[in-house]
Amino acid sequence: MSGKIVASPPRSRFSLVIPPLAAVVACVIWVGTARAVSGTIGPAPQSVLPVFILVIVTLAVAGAATPLPLISGAVPVRREQQAMLAAVAASVPFVFALLINPDRWPGGPAPLIADSVPVFGWLFDGIMNALPLTADTPAYKLLFSAFGVFGFYLECVLVATALYAALRLIAAPGLREEG
Repeated sequence: MSGKIVASPPRSRFSLVIPPLAAVVACVIWVGTARAVSGTIGPAPQSVLPVFILVIVTLAVAGAATPLPLISGAVPVRREQQAMLAAVAASVPFVFALLINPDRWPGGPAPLIADSVPVFGWLFDGIMNALPLTADTPAYKLLFSAFGVFGFYLECVLVATALYAALRLIAAPGLREEG
């Protein structure tokens, strides 16, 4: 190692918009898929599982990439990639919360988004309660699903922001002294 700090590659002016745009596209894909299978009785068919996994992975990576400019220039490029991988790994508990949610009894109360999106679910539950939608209608299910995956994305962004802010505070002073 020569001790040199490798500069980040030049970023285009659209690089800040790409991760949130990818998240929106992933949410639209999931809502479209959920809408296509919402007419089926019972659980979603197995063919939807790869789409759901792809959407979750896309949202986790987009959530980790969205606040990446916070550490731009503070650490070498190789460390940025490692920090992004750590941010994606830190979002795993939110994946479990999204996947392992309580069952709903037939005729029971409407489900809560806060059960599957622990950080921002209360906000989306408030929005769902304010809307004039009835539970178990297609519009309610689509909006519930959209808020669920969008809330997951926001949780990934929050975790990555906290991680990158801590990394910037910890790593930046040491790099300035070496450089």
